[in-house]
Amino acid sequence: MSVIKPTDDFERMFAETYPKFTKNLVKQYNNLTYSEIRLCMFIRMGYPSNKLIKILNISTSTYTNLRSGIRKKMGLTRKQSLANIIICI
Repeated sequence: MSVIKPTDDFERMFAETYPKFTKNLVKQYNNLTYSEIRLCMFIRMGYPSNKLIKILNISTSTYTNLRSGIRKKMGLTRKQSLANIIICI
């Protein structure tokens, strides 16, 4: 298991703001894809869904599928909030 290294300005800024988040996320959920990890980073920063869709230049269905994949890999129930889980990492 390797730690994701920053590849752009957002990732560098995120790593400075939340230095242990990505490492802890990958340690707890090592089956997440790069796209899923990146989405978790944006969710951790508190971006709303509609803004994330625009920033990431993805469709609503792609966003929904990414979130669904993350929730499944994290073993979350329908009642558990993905954002709350991410904030606690």
